[in-house]
Amino acid sequence: MAWHKLGRVYCADGFADWAQHSFMTPVPVQMSADVIRLYGGMRDDAGISRIGWVDIDAHNPLRVIAVCDAPALDLGEPGMFDDNGVILGDVIRTSEAELRMYYVGFQLVEKAKFLAFTGVAISDASGTRFDRVFPTPVLDRAPEALFINALHSIAQTETGFRAWISCGQRWQDINGRIYPQYNCWTVPSEDGLHFDMRDAVKIMDVNEAEYRIGRPRANRLADGSFELRVTSDTFNKHYSSHLAHSKDGIVFQRSDEVELPRGAPGDWDAEMTCYPARIDTPAGRSYLFYNGNNMGETGVGVAEWQAEA
Repeated sequence: MAWHKLGRVYCADGFADWAQHSFMTPVPVQMSADVIRLYGGMRDDAGISRIGWVDIDAHNPLRVIAVCDAPALDLGEPGMFDDNGVILGDVIRTSEAELRMYYVGFQLVEKAKFLAFTGVAISDASGTRFDRVFPTPVLDRAPEALFINALHSIAQTETGFRAWISCGQRWQDINGRIYPQYNCWTVPSEDGLHFDMRDAVKIMDVNEAEYRIGRPRANRLADGSFELRVTSDTFNKHYSSHLAHSKDGIVFQRSDEVELPRGAPGDWDAEMTCYPARIDTPAGRSYLFYNGNNMGETGVGVAEWQAEA
């Protein structure tokens, strides 16, 4: 068994001023037996992301059924932590009547490249538009997260919630360009809205070739164990994704398995296959949605778990 690439699903094509290109950090949500909604970040001409969505056929994930006509979540008010871009995050169903979105908001400041912290928004069951729960972050600056505190997946547990997050503490100069350094942590919460970073535990750090590793996407498997997908970047700018396993969602063993090889030269995913997100459908099919070149500028693709030929 292995992941087999099916192709590119979608990329914003300039249908609106706020959606000129990209579909970053995809998050799939099963809306019905026949429909998967993909939430992702679409960028304007300035590179600023707003969160939109596309609906796809759960039985043929290359078939797009509908595309949003407005952002599901727009920028925050001027001066707020999310006034210069929003990306996902995660989307979970907290009840039959409510979806909850965790998003990462970006803010420009004078003496650092940016700040990025986590907000929460909610929607009714339609998942079409989301309203912020708080105007301020639920994961804010902390000793472990001086510049970045970004939630990328969250799950309900027997005692509440557990989130998997990226924490950024410093910056890396590579050939005259400044990049954020970050690593992966996990933090529990009783209600999924209030987090205490004193309870956070580091779960994965960079190796000697890397300067950042993040976007931890956790999935709980049928046997109760967890798998975790992360994306790393090396000092020679080689972006790649990695799989890790855990019995408890806290202690992970990273593997060197390459689930999604890069595409052929010139393809939309020839330079990157990053930010993978898994969904298992009621029909028993498993899909892995992922971004291509330039962290999703060329769109989102999908692979399916299949028996090898």
